[in-house]
Amino acid sequence: MSEVEAPPVGRTYLAPADAFPADLTELSLAELHVLHSRVGRQLEREHLEDPAGPHPVTLDRHQDLTVELDAREIAHPQNTL
Repeated sequence: MSEVEAPPVGRTYLAPADAFPADLTELSLAELHVLHSRVGRQLEREHLEDPAGPHPVTLDRHQDLTVELDAREIAHPQNTL
Protein backbone atom coordinates (compact mmCIF):
# COMPACT_ATOMS: atom_id res chain seq x y z
CA MET A 1 0.00 0.00 0.00
CA SER A 2 1.26 3.47 -0.77
CA GLU A 3 0.91 5.44 2.48
CA VAL A 4 -0.63 2.86 4.75
CA GLU A 5 1.87 0.75 6.62
CA ALA A 6 1.17 -2.95 6.96
CA PRO A 7 0.04 -3.86 10.46
CA PRO A 8 2.23 -6.01 12.65
CA VAL A 9 1.60 -9.74 12.12
CA GLY A 10 -1.76 -10.73 13.57
CA ARG A 11 -2.90 -7.13 13.99
CA THR A 12 -6.04 -6.28 12.08
CA TYR A 13 -6.92 -2.97 13.72
CA LEU A 14 -5.50 0.57 13.59
CA ALA A 15 -4.89 2.10 17.02
CA PRO A 16 -5.16 5.88 17.45
CA ALA A 17 -1.36 6.21 17.77
CA ASP A 18 -0.73 4.31 14.50
CA ALA A 19 0.13 6.17 11.29
CA PHE A 20 -2.80 7.32 9.15
CA PRO A 21 -2.56 8.79 5.62
CA ALA A 22 -2.96 12.55 5.35
CA ASP A 23 -4.72 12.32 1.97
CA LEU A 24 -7.19 9.49 1.51
CA THR A 25 -7.77 10.44 -2.13
CA GLU A 26 -4.32 9.09 -2.99
CA LEU A 27 -5.22 5.56 -1.89
CA SER A 28 -6.54 2.92 -4.24
CA LEU A 29 -10.03 1.63 -3.55
CA ALA A 30 -8.58 -1.62 -2.20
CA GLU A 31 -6.24 0.26 0.16
CA LEU A 32 -9.16 2.40 1.31
CA HIS A 33 -11.26 -0.68 2.05
CA VAL A 34 -8.45 -2.30 4.04
CA LEU A 35 -7.93 0.87 6.05
CA HIS A 36 -11.69 1.17 6.66
CA SER A 37 -11.76 -2.42 7.90
CA ARG A 38 -8.84 -1.85 10.28
CA VAL A 39 -10.41 1.35 11.70
CA GLY A 40 -13.78 -0.39 11.99
CA ARG A 41 -12.21 -3.20 13.99
CA GLN A 42 -10.53 -0.65 16.25
CA LEU A 43 -13.86 1.09 16.74
CA GLU A 44 -15.43 -2.23 17.80
CA ARG A 45 -12.55 -2.90 20.23
CA GLU A 46 -12.94 0.51 21.82
CA HIS A 47 -16.73 0.13 22.17
CA LEU A 48 -16.18 -3.16 23.99
CA GLU A 49 -13.17 -2.21 26.12
CA ASP A 50 -13.81 1.38 27.22
CA PRO A 51 -17.00 2.38 29.04
CA ALA A 52 -16.38 5.99 27.96
CA GLY A 53 -16.69 4.94 24.32
CA PRO A 54 -14.39 5.13 21.32
CA HIS A 55 -11.33 7.35 21.15
CA PRO A 56 -11.98 10.67 19.32
CA VAL A 57 -9.17 9.91 16.84
CA THR A 58 -10.79 6.61 15.90
CA LEU A 59 -14.17 8.29 15.46
CA ASP A 60 -12.63 11.00 13.25
CA ARG A 61 -10.78 8.45 11.14
CA HIS A 62 -13.91 6.37 10.68
CA GLN A 63 -15.85 9.46 9.60
CA ASP A 64 -13.11 10.53 7.15
CA LEU A 65 -13.02 7.06 5.61
CA THR A 66 -16.81 6.91 5.30
CA VAL A 67 -16.87 10.31 3.58
CA GLU A 68 -14.16 9.23 1.11
CA LEU A 69 -15.90 5.93 0.33
CA ASP A 70 -19.22 7.74 -0.16
CA ALA A 71 -17.57 10.33 -2.42
CA ARG A 72 -16.12 7.59 -4.61
CA GLU A 73 -19.49 5.84 -4.81
CA ILE A 74 -21.16 9.09 -5.89
CA ALA A 75 -18.42 9.81 -8.44
CA HIS A 76 -18.53 6.29 -9.90
CA PRO A 77 -21.94 4.72 -9.24
CA GLN A 78 -22.36 1.05 -10.11
CA ASN A 79 -25.50 -0.06 -11.89
CA THR A 80 -26.71 -2.93 -9.71
CA LEU A 81 -29.94 -3.62 -11.60
